[in-house]
Amino acid sequence: MRLSLFSVNWLVLRLHREHLERAIRGYGQGPLLDLGCGRQSHRDLAPQDRYVGLEVDRVRYAHTPPQVWGSGLHLPFGNDCFATVLCAQVLEHVPEPGQLMAEVHRVLRGGGHLILTAPHIWGVHEEPHDYFRFTGFGLAHLARQAGMEAVEVWPLAGYWVTAGARFCYYLQHFERGPLCLLVRPLYAVVQLAAWALDRLHRVEGDAWNFLLIARKP
Repeated sequence: MRLSLFSVNWLVLRLHREHLERAIRGYGQGPLLDLGCGRQSHRDLAPQDRYVGLEVDRVRYAHTPPQVWGSGLHLPFGNDCFATVLCAQVLEHVPEPGQLMAEVHRVLRGGGHLILTAPHIWGVHEEPHDYFRFTGFGLAHLARQAGMEAVEVWPLAGYWVTAGARFCYYLQHFERGPLCLLVRPLYAVVQLAAWALDRLHRVEGDAWNFLLIARKP
C-alpha cells in the first residue's frame, strides 16, 4: 500500500498498518480469514496461499470482489476452520458486536488467534452503519464473553495523533479549488508534528484506536 504524506489520513493509515504487521508477524498463521476485508488491502500481510477474504457489501466492493460474500454475524463456514481471524476497522459497523465475536470463536481452531482493531475516538463515518466506539477494556471484555482469552491489547497511538488526525479531517472541509494548494501541505505539517509530539508525550487514554489479540483456548 502506497501512502502519501499529503493525504488527510496518511498518519493513521501508516500506524494502523505497522501495528497490524507486528501483530500478524507474532500471531498470524494460515488459514487466515480477513473478516470485512473491503478491498483486501491487508492481503499482502497474510499467508498468500491460505487467505480468505469475506465481505458483506456487494455494492461498494463489486469491482474488488472477495473470495466469499457473507456477514460476520452469520459466517458461512464450519466450526474450527481458521488458525487466524483478522478483523480490521469493522467492529464499529456491526450492530451486534457480541454476536460477531461468538462467530469468530466458532470458526477459530483451538489455539487460534483473533487480531482485531477498532476505533476509540473517531468521527462518525459510513453512516448510518456506525454504531459503537471501544476502549481496550471493552474489546477484551467482548473477547472473554465469547469464550476467548485476551492475550494483548494495545493503543495504536496517543493523544497527539488523535488530535492531529481529527484536525486534518476538519481541514478536509476546505480541500477544494485553490485552497488545495494550502490544505495538502498542512496535512503533512500537522501529521508530522502530531507524530513527533506523540513520541515525546504519549497519552494512551486518548488513543484513536486499539488493537486486540485474543486466543481461543
